[in-house]
Amino acid sequence: MQRFTRNDAGELIPVAPAVGAAAQADSVDGNLITRLLEEVARQIQFSEDAAFYVSGPTGNILFITSGYQSIAGAPPENGRVTSDVFNFIRNNGESYVRDEVIQSNGRARFVRSFHYPLFDYSNTLLGIVGHYVESAGSAVEATNTVQQTSRLQDQLRASSDLFWELDANGKLTALSDRATDILGKPAALFMGMGLDAIGRFINRDGADAPIPAGLSKHQPFRNAIFLMQAENSPPFFMHMSAVPFFEPANGRFLGHRGVGVNVTERFQAEDRAAKAHRELELAREALINRNAQLEIERGRTEKALRAKTEFLATMSHELRTPLNAILGFSETMTMKLFGGLNDQYAGYAEDILKSGRHLLSLINAMLDTAQIDGNEVSPNPKEIDIDELIDQSVSIVQLRARAKNIDLRNAVIQSGCRVKADPLLTTQILVNLFSNAVKFTEPGGSIGVEITAGRHIGFPMAAITVWDTGIGVPPEMQNQIFEKFVRGNNARAYDDIGQGIGLGLHVSKRLAELMHGSIRLQSVPGHGSRFTLELPLATTPREG
Repeated sequence: MQRFTRNDAGELIPVAPAVGAAAQADSVDGNLITRLLEEVARQIQFSEDAAFYVSGPTGNILFITSGYQSIAGAPPENGRVTSDVFNFIRNNGESYVRDEVIQSNGRARFVRSFHYPLFDYSNTLLGIVGHYVESAGSAVEATNTVQQTSRLQDQLRASSDLFWELDANGKLTALSDRATDILGKPAALFMGMGLDAIGRFINRDGADAPIPAGLSKHQPFRNAIFLMQAENSPPFFMHMSAVPFFEPANGRFLGHRGVGVNVTERFQAEDRAAKAHRELELAREALINRNAQLEIERGRTEKALRAKTEFLATMSHELRTPLNAILGFSETMTMKLFGGLNDQYAGYAEDILKSGRHLLSLINAMLDTAQIDGNEVSPNPKEIDIDELIDQSVSIVQLRARAKNIDLRNAVIQSGCRVKADPLLTTQILVNLFSNAVKFTEPGGSIGVEITAGRHIGFPMAAITVWDTGIGVPPEMQNQIFEKFVRGNNARAYDDIGQGIGLGLHVSKRLAELMHGSIRLQSVPGHGSRFTLELPLATTPREG
């Protein structure tokens, strides 16, 4: 065997490498060689005639025993580990076992060699240790053994991420080099230790679990969760499975052989899914609670709306009775049916009549709004001639239009269109649109109607546009004009009868929507407005 000496620090170092040229070519300092030999000395017990070598991280052989040549033959001429062994270990970081036939003195010798990588704690390759053992058997048996060993190793690597072996006392006798990557320490360091040296069994929730019963009962076990984790490194979760093996001759229990399958990513995905599910359940519970609260609030709101509608209906009835008397007597006074009045009293009578009419319009508008908001308006749609409803509506505002010298000739139309709508509600909308047109059109202006047929969201619709040449609606007001109690900035100045409170367009829009229609506005200040009422189209002149 190669002899050693100690340096000034008392560390064990070789006197000189057996393969001098190769060893000197490897740029490895004495400390590295010392660490290599110390690792070998801790892990391998060898005699004077044992055959093994130690190489550096580049593959140059640094050390061989005296028994090397008697079993493995002469050292390689280039002083390096064979390329197939070195490349496999460098690329895979795993041990390499090879059976080969060596010709010596005219006869074939069958040798099995074991080559182990050595890593430091940072997982850097320090070198390779090779051990040669002569085996008996024929060349065919040796070849079959090589093939079978290679096949088993490939199957293990393909089917699992970790493989291991325990003796009858539960101590590790084999551990694949994948453990080195996970634990950050060479797998060889754990030989002779229990499984608890490389990790611990846990439950799915992460709590410690007892070791599988199969280990103590000499039985197989499958998919036990095993946690492996190096210091300051992420955890690795393994599904550990194993089977016992026994002495063929007498059935004596020898230990367990097992594999580990890395299920870390699967567990992480399951945990993410479970977290998302919990969040969804919490959101669902919050939504159910919120819906329950909204349902309670909706019930309260509906109750309040019904109470408001009932109150307004009652009040409107109670107010209309004396108000009708006020309107009747004041109108009689203004008409002087029972005798003349002086000018002062006649003026008072006009004021009373005007105020009474304004009060009646307020009551009617408030009642209409309350009924619509309380969903108490139920349209009764029929096929109606829209031209007739336009004529009726124009006749209602005709006197006021004439008083202002407004041209209504373009409001007389014969389109022949029939719409499917409630006649009373449609008339109410049209009267409101014509009343607004008269109210906000200067004397001498014009009011007209246009009717076109088209489609809206795939349904045939009639578009009835009431246009005027009045003052128009400012752009900043056009999106608000259909809201409650919204009036133009100078609407009061044009309210010749004093009945406007900003509810007419709101009521009209809601009524149109109840009949599956709509109202839209186009307006240019100073050049008039175009209010378009859309209602479902029944027939056109060309259809009937």
